[in-house]
Amino acid sequence: MAKILLVHPLFLYLSPEEQALQSPYFPLGLLYLAGYVRDQGHEVAVFDGTFEEDVSAFSARLTAEKPDLVGISSVLPLRDMALALASDAKAAGTLTILGGPDPTKDPASYLQFPQVDMVVHHEGEQTLDSLLRLIDAGPLTPELLAREPGIAFRDAAGAPVVNQPRPPVENLDELPLPARDLID
Repeated sequence: MAKILLVHPLFLYLSPEEQALQSPYFPLGLLYLAGYVRDQGHEVAVFDGTFEEDVSAFSARLTAEKPDLVGISSVLPLRDMALALASDAKAAGTLTILGGPDPTKDPASYLQFPQVDMVVHHEGEQTLDSLLRLIDAGPLTPELLAREPGIAFRDAAGAPVVNQPRPPVENLDELPLPARDLID
């Protein structure tokens, strides 16, 4: 099965103002994604940059994990860092997907960056599982991706394509608990 590294791109050491303002928090959205795709049989790891002392810790983790796919969560204040980490992943030859509140708001805007292969918008659990299954089945093509709700990608000519959102999960009790065991 495909291996994914999910990434929380907050590095507190880079922002003393942020350190003073907030209490650190679990990257709960990523941990829900991790729990879901793990329950579906995929190999998953989580990189939480919050307490890392250097951004290079991401590259070291990328080298150690050797994922097929890197999924990075992004909110507007962390957009630049998310894109920088996507560049590192892309340079390592890894498929990159961004998701979270900011990419959901305007998926096509993220596709202007060459280091972003795809965007998962709106709820990501089922969409991410479907993408991992497609990766397992063979090469991703624009024709395959065009049928997959909840993603944005580039067509064969490089133009952004934003598919319709996937319908929300109706019974949240069917989702597994967050995979808190994947972070320190």
